[in-house]
Amino acid sequence: MHLESHEVFRAAVEYGSITKAAQALHLTQSTASRHLQALEDEYGGLLFSRSAAGITLTALGATLYPYTCTLLDCHAQAKEEMRRQSGMGVRISVGATLTIGEYVLPEILGAFRRRHPDAALRMRISNSHDIIEDLFRHRIDAALVEGVVTEHSDLSATPWMTDEVILVCANDHPFAERPHVTLADLIDQPLLAREHGSGTRQITEMALERAGILGDLTFDFELGSTQAIKSAIACGLGCAFLSRLTVRSELADRKLCEVPICDFHIHRTLHIVERLDKYPLRLMTELLHTIRQWSLS
Repeated sequence: MHLESHEVFRAAVEYGSITKAAQALHLTQSTASRHLQALEDEYGGLLFSRSAAGITLTALGATLYPYTCTLLDCHAQAKEEMRRQSGMGVRISVGATLTIGEYVLPEILGAFRRRHPDAALRMRISNSHDIIEDLFRHRIDAALVEGVVTEHSDLSATPWMTDEVILVCANDHPFAERPHVTLADLIDQPLLAREHGSGTRQITEMALERAGILGDLTFDFELGSTQAIKSAIACGLGCAFLSRLTVRSELADRKLCEVPICDFHIHRTLHIVERLDKYPLRLMTELLHTIRQWSLS
């Protein structure tokens, strides 16, 4: 039995293609096929049904898959323990959506690194869709997301902390002088938004849709980062719905202004997402504990 053969098998299941699995593992397709053939010879049957449409697991393959995941995860845990005992740095990776990755996670990782100076930490920041995809493909060990988490049999989403999405404008904007506005006041106002796939945009559009006004609003600018949106607001290009986490310092320094909206609030729950079939590394378990404790501070 070779672990690499099981790695090829797991990748083929998750990518739905032997070709894509080979590319992800930097193997030739013929080498990947030989690894799968070796497993089929060892376990006495076909693991995949092959057709022009692609590959699907056979009953034998479906039985083997969870054992393969456990085997590879146990191997990763053993390597972690060997590195720890030999003084080598342990490698763990966490993914986060942009709001969390830019404004929350660095502080948490900084505190964690001070307690574990030998740990090799990797942080991946992207939108909600891409981060969940990375977790599903085993590119990261856990994910912190602010968007709506679609239920999946392989993933577990645990509520972490609550955030609020608020309307923000420049200090010289007409809204800044008013104690509050209505949703109708936003019609014909230039609004700024993050790109599609952003958790903040997703939750904002859902709330505006429920209020029956989304179709009446105009989003003049679509920007790829929260910092770009804050700069555009300060330059007078419009208002934007942003996470309170991202504008705490600007509101405190009065560089930007919060605009209360009558009878309209957007609250959301940030989630910690993990794979159910992955045996957690000891250091990753400690990091997740630190993350959960941070939400209580």
